[in-house]
Amino acid sequence: MQKKKIETDLVAIPRKGISQAIQFGDILFVSGQVGEDINGNVPEGIEAQVELAITNAKHIIEAAGATLDDVLMCRCFLQTMDDFQGMNKAYFKFFGDQEAGPARYTVVAPPVSKELLFEVAMFVGIPKK
Repeated sequence: MQKKKIETDLVAIPRKGISQAIQFGDILFVSGQVGEDINGNVPEGIEAQVELAITNAKHIIEAAGATLDDVLMCRCFLQTMDDFQGMNKAYFKFFGDQEAGPARYTVVAPPVSKELLFEVAMFVGIPKK
């Protein structure tokens, strides 16, 4: 198997040497996505940032031919545990109605930037065509 770089113009292209996602066989590894739009704008508040981060991941996943229903695991990073409830509220808008939602873990970690409250990376199963 070969690894394949997956990108979409709907999400900011990361720095050189970092891919939006890598597909290896039928697994997609989505790099950490934050609540930042294509123009570098970051909305205020945890819920808005979680929604934008997951939407960014969704665009990348769709570029690989999958959907959020195919997400196997989410790795979530919060700047502070004070935002855990707000993160869950926004997160479950995307995954709350799935029969078998993705596995998930959440950790508190120092932010890449003070304004970024949340980051999510995902493992996704690519459906056979």
